[in-house]
Amino acid sequence: MKKFLWWTAWSSFEEEFKDQLKQLGSLCVDAAKDLLRYPPQNWCRAYFDTVCKNQMVDNNFTESFNSWILKARGKLILKIIENIRIKIMNRLREKEEEVRTWTTEFSPYCMKLFTAYLKIANNSCTVNFNGDIGYEVFEGDDKHSVNLVMKKCTCRTWQLTGIPCPHAIKAMEYKKLDPITEINWRYSKEAYLMIYKAKQMHVRVGKPKVQRNREKDEACKRQGEWAQSRKGTRMTCSNCGSLDHNSRTCKVDDSEKGKKQTKRKKANIEEVIESEVEEPEVVKDVGCSAPQPT
Repeated sequence: MKKFLWWTAWSSFEEEFKDQLKQLGSLCVDAAKDLLRYPPQNWCRAYFDTVCKNQMVDNNFTESFNSWILKARGKLILKIIENIRIKIMNRLREKEEEVRTWTTEFSPYCMKLFTAYLKIANNSCTVNFNGDIGYEVFEGDDKHSVNLVMKKCTCRTWQLTGIPCPHAIKAMEYKKLDPITEINWRYSKEAYLMIYKAKQMHVRVGKPKVQRNREKDEACKRQGEWAQSRKGTRMTCSNCGSLDHNSRTCKVDDSEKGKKQTKRKKANIEEVIESEVEEPEVVKDVGCSAPQPT
């Protein structure tokens, strides 16, 4: 059942999907019914979009990433981020160096898949041509139509992967074309070098600078603002009111200090009273006499 499950997921066209599902159902009907509880559009290649050139049906990115940062996962969050940054920086450099060692114009994975398709085309496929743009290719009991102008095959493998399928390869060989020229540009050496050309910038060692550098005569240029410099302002004593000293170094005797403090307090009280007491409103004469007392 596990084998038929994967074959069902790997089906690239609807008829193949139904055939593999029937094979699974012949072993266990409940297993096929449980599998269809999940929409095939989410896990079967026969219903995938062909914009992205990828034939994968599983997503183990999370597990791969967790294993990639396994040693850093027990550290503090900032240490984890720094470790990931360094790993990405090194990976970009290593991948770029690896791509430059390719002996072919396309990636090794692409060429491996293309070689397998080429072998199937030469050993298992036959082609019939209608003299226009239609090629009918037989692979065992299956029959597929290939359109070289639109770069499509009814098996959808060419559209899904961007690599000519065995049926398309057979049709190109019939027309004396080189199938390798029809591999999608995404697999090319140039495309991979563009991916890895962006590098991580180095991070300066040490704590970031907190204080800024003040400009020359900055305090004089900011007159009237709250942060302007007090340079040049003369000190005033809060006890005696004299200049060039403060209350702690004031030499006025205690009795004199008390008198001046009392005087200042009285002045402050009088100011508060004057500000709180409102002037009486002036009553205008409107021609009515005031009421006489009884």
